[in-house]
Amino acid sequence: MSKVRFAVVFVCFFMMSCGIVRAGILDKWEERTRKEDTQGGSELSGGVDDGYEKGQAPLQLTADDIERMNGGDVTMLFSEEGFLTFLRGKYFDEKVENEEDGVRSIQGIAALLGLSKGSEFFCVYKEANRFGYTFYTYKQRYGDLTLQNATLRIVVDPEGYTAGVVSSFQPNVGIAPKEESSITALQAEDVVRRRYLQYDLKFYSDSVRQTSVTIDGVAYHAWAVFTDYPKEAGIPEGRNYLEHLVSYQGSYLAYMAVASPEELVLGDNVQEQLALAWFEGLEGDTWTGEVTLHDGTVREITVPVVRDPDTGTWYLADVERHILLSDCFTYLNSFELLPIESEVNGGWPEHYLIAYDTYVKVYDFYERYGQRSIDGFGMPLLLLYDYCDRAGNPVDNAAFLGVSAGWGLFGLSAVNDYGECVDVIGHEFTHGVTGYTLAGDVYENEPGAVDEALSDIMGNLCEIMLGETEDEEWLLAENCGDPVRSMSFPWLGRQPVTVGGDFYQEPAEEPSMENDFGGVHTNSSLIGHLAWKMVSMGMGLEEAFGLWKEAANLLTPVSGFKEVHHALIFAAEIRQMDVRYMGMIDMICEEAGF
Repeated sequence: MSKVRFAVVFVCFFMMSCGIVRAGILDKWEERTRKEDTQGGSELSGGVDDGYEKGQAPLQLTADDIERMNGGDVTMLFSEEGFLTFLRGKYFDEKVENEEDGVRSIQGIAALLGLSKGSEFFCVYKEANRFGYTFYTYKQRYGDLTLQNATLRIVVDPEGYTAGVVSSFQPNVGIAPKEESSITALQAEDVVRRRYLQYDLKFYSDSVRQTSVTIDGVAYHAWAVFTDYPKEAGIPEGRNYLEHLVSYQGSYLAYMAVASPEELVLGDNVQEQLALAWFEGLEGDTWTGEVTLHDGTVREITVPVVRDPDTGTWYLADVERHILLSDCFTYLNSFELLPIESEVNGGWPEHYLIAYDTYVKVYDFYERYGQRSIDGFGMPLLLLYDYCDRAGNPVDNAAFLGVSAGWGLFGLSAVNDYGECVDVIGHEFTHGVTGYTLAGDVYENEPGAVDEALSDIMGNLCEIMLGETEDEEWLLAENCGDPVRSMSFPWLGRQPVTVGGDFYQEPAEEPSMENDFGGVHTNSSLIGHLAWKMVSMGMGLEEAFGLWKEAANLLTPVSGFKEVHHALIFAAEIRQMDVRYMGMIDMICEEAGF
């Protein structure tokens, strides 16, 4: 993949030179009035200046218009409210050669997307794949703040014409009122603290920020307050923090599980540069030796190490991939680094040598497919050994711990052998990747289950393709002797294979810690099982990995099972796969009930 990320500097320039780009129905539109024209299309009354003659509103296409434009070969999915969320097909007659052309294309389907007067958005990301397709990613704004988890991605074909669009933009948010918060960040924290007196929560005060959210279709300016996941609620899997939303008036709105207390913002390089500075002046080398696995098997491995030429001290770190091992307890409580060091190149802790070696394998595997580190641009990684809570109690898990101070964080536990499992480490690494690919994080109900499934699938394919397992049942963590899930026979772990079938967990109206945020782990098997089915029915491993990686580019933070179904077909088309695979995908998704 070739990628361009639009840094904060670009976004500011774009907004100053073009204004905040307004979609379709702009400031001068006083009402939404559809008028069917003689060609079967519709237009919205009012004047639009951005890219059109003054006084001319862009023609608003209907679903029928788009179907005719594509000769019937089109897929459209709509939200429960009737707004377009997924389109495979052309919707704009002109070429899209840059992000501003992309904005003009969106204006013509503003009504279908539900973008009403005052809708604002800007381009943050551009990516091109080896098949000649280009993807433009936009984020939606509400006033002066970016609307949380509101993402739109335009797909442009090799000839430069639109091939599709996927969207989690919030419909009808309107023009944001000029609103000042009546409470401070500290007061917002206090609202959360008083609400959850029963929990011993750690607050990440440096990460408190103002944000925009929609809850039950209503847009709010709010404070985002971050805490750790309370130990009283059990061991978290995948999301180790809670984001609490507090209105500007001081009302507690909601909470959700998130991967990081920091925004995963592409192009925000300042903190990354500070993290990368740790490696400056260090000399790269390797250590080779034998390690003993949990079952007594002896294996020879080679891992990167670094040496400080000024002090002669050696560190368990990688100066090329920018990976560093550091103590978890110290970092969680002070954000200071306490690396594993030695006066000689040796004596390294065997347990973490194995896990470190596994992370290097996964890192290199992803890089072969154009993904350098979790953000695609080489973000440094901090592997926190002796994974624990902030009181020092060991956590029996492996985890992606989000992004902090420019580092991508992962937990390495002392109380299990997950570091021996490429599928587990690949699972956690994929959590980091999808946080950026989906440009958001809705970890509940179907979107959360999709997120967990993508990690299971990519981690397992990574393990098989690297020759690290002979497992044909697609178990997770089988290499440490303690498998936790089966993707071939999910019911063995009380997971469903069909929507509404045995063990299926219904979506939760109020996702919470108590209900696994609507069954994100339980229902992940609905997607994981169909990935296993594809391979068992003849799809090659290389084809499968490429297909799922491409499909992730066609999803948004709120995509559910049905979106996965059609994203896979769209991805197969983009990758020019045999048409029989599209039929296979259709069949097995329909068998699963979506």
